[in-house]
Parts: sequence; structure tokens; C-alpha cells
Amino acid sequence: MPLLRVKQLNSTSYLGLWRVEETVEQLRASLLELRPSHEIPVFKAETRNKEWLAARILAYTLLAELTHEPVLLEKHETGQPYCTAEHLQVSLTHSGPWVAALISATYRVGIDIEQKGNKVERLISKFMNEIELAAVENRPEKMHLYWSAKETLYKVYSHKKLLFKENIRLQYFDLQPEGQFKGRVQTDNFKEDYDVLYESTPDYVLTYTLAPLAETQDVRHKT
Repeated sequence: MPLLRVKQLNSTSYLGLWRVEETVEQLRASLLELRPSHEIPVFKAETRNKEWLAARILAYTLLAELTHEPVLLEKHETGQPYCTAEHLQVSLTHSGPWVAALISATYRVGIDIEQKGNKVERLISKFMNEIELAAVENRPEKMHLYWSAKETLYKVYSHKKLLFKENIRLQYFDLQPEGQFKGRVQTDNFKEDYDVLYESTPDYVLTYTLAPLAETQDVRHKT
């Protein structure tokens, strides 16, 4: 696992980052070593097979820090992964050779990684409102961070029919190599604010958030 990084965020939450250079065969063998009975789908694209396998290997590596139970990752109808142990929360992401995972026993989680490139500059008008467009100051690095942050908040919200441009709003921040800024998910019957933590490197941007379980559940119940 080249450049694997495991970071403990608090007593019940771990973040993992991996630059994947292994073959599909090596990844498949590693996953079966961790979970011998795991069902492994086969995708047409080799890159998709690598992403799927690596994300789960990384997630299981992190889960081993929290539990000795042989929990499995399944998929909601929204496409988002979840643990068979209900108290454990998980979020996965990949972009290019990079794979990242975030798990927690006490927080709802969202994470996103974006390899830097030119695509985001062509898409910004589709996912950013006028205030955000002004806030990015025409800086590609900020564009990537805003895009990534909206993906992260979409994941922690974990429901369909969320419009990035209208329902996910991000505050202005001064760009640093790492830091945090505020974000909000707002619909007709739901509103919640989040702290989005980030890091920016020459190769990628990474954003993630931890949302208290009890607080989130209470807000949803009231709406």
C-alpha cells in the first residue's frame, strides 16, 4: 500500500489515504485475506475494479482500529456504503490513483478526494452559485475544494435529490494548505451546518466532515 496514511481524528474516528499502485489481482487477494467470504463484483473497466477493491481494503483496515467484529460493507439504494454494524459509519472516495476512507463510531461522516485537473473549471457554473463563484476568486485550487466540499456534504446528508448549486452552500475562506470552513445543506424541510475540514496538495484536494449523530437525528426528526 504505497503512501498509506492512517490518521486518528478522535477516539472513535479514523481517516485513511492510499495511492493505489497494485494490480487488480493483488487487490483482490488482499481483500479476500481481510474478508474471505466477501462478494467481489467484476466491472468492465480495470480502473473501476481497482477503485472498488482498494476503497474496501482501506475501509476494513480502518475498521480494524475500532472493532474486532467481522463487519461487512454493503450499499444503500443511493449507492452509498454502510456497515452491517449499525453503530459504525463509513464514507469512501476515489479520484485517479487516490483512495480515501473515513470511519467513525460516534459521528456521521462524509469524505471526498479530487485529483487536480482541468475538468472542474468547465463544471463550476453547474455546482456553484454566484456568491461562491465570486469567493473562489478564479483560483482552480479553490474551485477543486468547493467541488470536493459539496461532494462531502452530499455524502453526509445521504439522501437523493440534493442540488449542489441550490441546496449545498459554502462560506468564503482564506486558502491555506489545510484548514476548515463552514458549509450548509438546506432544503425546504431541512437545514444543517457543518465544519468542512480540508487539505490541499499539488496532486489532490481532500475534504471531510464529522456530524454528531444525535444532533443530526434530532434535526431530521423535527423536519
